[in-house]
Amino acid sequence: MSETSNPSEKPAFHSLTLKSVAAIAIAAAASRFGVELPQGLAQDLAGAAADLIVTLGLVGVAIGRARARGPLV
Repeated sequence: MSETSNPSEKPAFHSLTLKSVAAIAIAAAASRFGVELPQGLAQDLAGAAADLIVTLGLVGVAIGRARARGPLV
């Protein structure tokens, strides 16, 4: 069993979502290269990247299912 049973008491890093982690990574990379991002751009880029990954995954699944139903060569 975990150390804390109440979900509101869990450490902050356990509540990070994929989009928020990506936004933090984008902001950190931009800061490292000295690029000043407008307010909210890191979150928008993270959302777009997550949507792109999901879409490409769904396309890959569709292609794989279509090939599996076709003739074996």
